[in-house]
Amino acid sequence: MEQPVSHHSSLSELIPADAFVGAGVILRHRGRFLFGIRPLRWDGERATAEITAIGGRIEASDASLSDGVEREACEEIGCDVHLEPCERTLLARGPGELSYAAIGGAEQPAAIVFRYYKAPAHQPWNAPRLGQPNYRPPSRIMLFLGELTGEPQPSEELPTLIWLTPEQILQTARQDIPFGELLAAGAPVLRLHAAYPAADDWARLTDSQEALALSLGDAAIEFFQGLQRL
Repeated sequence: MEQPVSHHSSLSELIPADAFVGAGVILRHRGRFLFGIRPLRWDGERATAEITAIGGRIEASDASLSDGVEREACEEIGCDVHLEPCERTLLARGPGELSYAAIGGAEQPAAIVFRYYKAPAHQPWNAPRLGQPNYRPPSRIMLFLGELTGEPQPSEELPTLIWLTPEQILQTARQDIPFGELLAAGAPVLRLHAAYPAADDWARLTDSQEALALSLGDAAIEFFQGLQRL
């Protein structure tokens, strides 16, 4: 079913004053999408390699959200990115809670993702809500569509880079899998340290693109495939 479309003169109309705002980039390249992998995290005795989008917190020195994304890309992967405006922006508030916005102005992200701070893995909306202790308004994460303009390099912040297919994005958003499964399926990787992640470490998509994929469910594959063709 066609999703409703709201119209806004600028991106700022969709950002409440009390919400945490972050920004990232959906980086497409040769039929896959580029992600970083953080240093290993331990959940008890289990080693987890967290897969995350390029991007992060917007700083006061950033002239705009897109400037913040470009700065983060330089810091995290040592590479400039070209951001492409999207005629329609997906608003992803939770599973099946989807709509579209037509946004005027220079900044037109591919998606705006609503997610809660410190929610459990694979449950980005399972967190204190309004009226509960420790409640925080849901974060708004702006995901711009982008392409590399140079050769990315891993860093201490993101010591491994990985290129995932739309199917792998949805798979790792839904559940942890052994990192070796991604390697066996041909996912290209670029590593700062040769042994990281190990094949038996668990791989988990986190943060904004985890919430985006879980909001879309099975439709996530079609959504990312559509971005490949733009």
